[in-house]
Amino acid sequence: MKKFLKALVTNKIFYLIIILLAVFITGTRIQLLKKRVTGLVLYSPQRQDLTISVIEGGNLAALESHNIVNTVPGTRNILEVVDEGIQITEDDIQRGRVLIKLDSKDLEDRLEQLKITVENSLAAYTQEQQQMEILKKENESNISQAELNVQFAEMDLKKYLGDVVVQRITEQQGAVDIPSLVNSEALGGEALNRKRALENNIDLSMEEIVRAKDTVAWSEKLEEKGYVTKSELEADKLSLKQKEVNQEKTQLEYDLFLKYEFPKQVDKLLSDYRVAEFNLERAIDTSKAKIIQAEANLRSKRAYYTLNKNNMEEVEKQIERCTIRAVRAGFVTYASSNRPWASASPIQPGTSVRQYQELLNLPDFNTMGVEIKIHESSIKNIRNGMPAQIMIDAFPDVSMMGKVVKISVMPDTTMKFLNPDVNVYITLIALDKSADFLKPGMTAKVEIFIKELKDVLSIPVNAVFFKGEKAYCTVFENNRIIDKAIELGDSSDTMVEVKRGLSEQNKVVINPGAGMTSAVRTIDIEEKGVFKDNVSKQQQNIPLQETSPPPSTENKPTSVVAPSGIPVEGETPTGQRRGDGGQRGRPSNGMAQ
Repeated sequence: MKKFLKALVTNKIFYLIIILLAVFITGTRIQLLKKRVTGLVLYSPQRQDLTISVIEGGNLAALESHNIVNTVPGTRNILEVVDEGIQITEDDIQRGRVLIKLDSKDLEDRLEQLKITVENSLAAYTQEQQQMEILKKENESNISQAELNVQFAEMDLKKYLGDVVVQRITEQQGAVDIPSLVNSEALGGEALNRKRALENNIDLSMEEIVRAKDTVAWSEKLEEKGYVTKSELEADKLSLKQKEVNQEKTQLEYDLFLKYEFPKQVDKLLSDYRVAEFNLERAIDTSKAKIIQAEANLRSKRAYYTLNKNNMEEVEKQIERCTIRAVRAGFVTYASSNRPWASASPIQPGTSVRQYQELLNLPDFNTMGVEIKIHESSIKNIRNGMPAQIMIDAFPDVSMMGKVVKISVMPDTTMKFLNPDVNVYITLIALDKSADFLKPGMTAKVEIFIKELKDVLSIPVNAVFFKGEKAYCTVFENNRIIDKAIELGDSSDTMVEVKRGLSEQNKVVINPGAGMTSAVRTIDIEEKGVFKDNVSKQQQNIPLQETSPPPSTENKPTSVVAPSGIPVEGETPTGQRRGDGGQRGRPSNGMAQ
């Protein structure tokens, strides 16, 4: 074996084979590298005007529309409905043309029951009103009678005691000393008359006794002289005795008057007066209580009647609302036409509809616009009044202008339901001019112009990638492929503004992975921006052919295409490629009009 190896080492043919093999491998590698490098796409950064815009698709819709909604409670079946697309004219409005009719059989049955209830409640309410009037008259009569009783009791009291004493009694607080009233100088009325009569009787009886005594004395003297008989004397003595008895009787009657009759009569009359006053107050309070109760009953009956009447009127209105008539001109569209999820319950006879469900629309074609949904990453840049360009898919040659008129405050709930992680906001674009050929529901693409940057350095967005939060792009310099840190500004859907890190002399690689393998691209970037060149000298001598960028208003990147039939290998560079960031637009020399 050693002899064989020694023979190979000393053999010149062996060395020639080794050299030829090395040359073949090196040439093959160089050719492969050439083929890979020629697949790169380069772009020269240029200063240009850059329009920043947002592009979204949407559908045409009338910004002003008369929506017909079912306002009848409950679930109802459609009995009849006009055909979709029918044009409602002013003549139809005057004739009251029926657009849609709902089933109202249960409401009609309920209306009949309510009519009976209303009649009964009205009768009860009317009866309660009459009872109220009767009660008021009864109360007035009772109070008047009680007032008369007070008046009569006061008159009786004044009749017996006099006005002055009665006034003092009625004004006095607390108990009244009745026995002392008989000796009052202000005493008047029957009590005073009675007292004086008794006192006069006493005086008369005393006078009669005196006279009777004189008569007896004279009779005794005359009887001694024989002028008067003994019987006449006895008669005079009997008359004296009778006068004395009368005087005692009169005195006793006076004493009884002072001690019993006067206090009793005053107490009785005063009690009658106070009872009459109490009865008057009770009659007034009783009348008030009865009135309050009667008014409560009357309000209850009135409320019950009003409730039933309102229910009856509401049912009548609901029956009327079951038949929806034309009140505005326009083309009829079904509400379910724009809701694919509502296809299970289309607007047609036999379909059940609920309260507040939208049934028909009569769009105003003079207020056409586009409804689009803008992602939350771009909505912060949209403002009302921003100009927009609208392209109708059905008419690709027609371009229309409009402006933003409404931006929803809350995200679209439909999209939120389908994908909770995506928030989009409904935005309305009003057309500056409408056209007869525009129909609701047509698809359109809207470009909202946010702002226009003048004379800025820009590169394609797909040339940018990120490492962490820093942006980079790949440039080709001196036969080297390196990553450069750049500072970005605003961007469109195709171009992004570069504020720092690039110049117009740089060549930006659009697809760095197409021209190099992991062995070729070995350039590291330090945090300070100083690059380390780890490319071998053999790799630095790789030729690259580049064509001059043709003049174009769109500034498309210049590409070097690999020879036909040669495969181009590539890899994904380190970091994340920049894609569509939501804000879209196009480089231009001015804002599209």
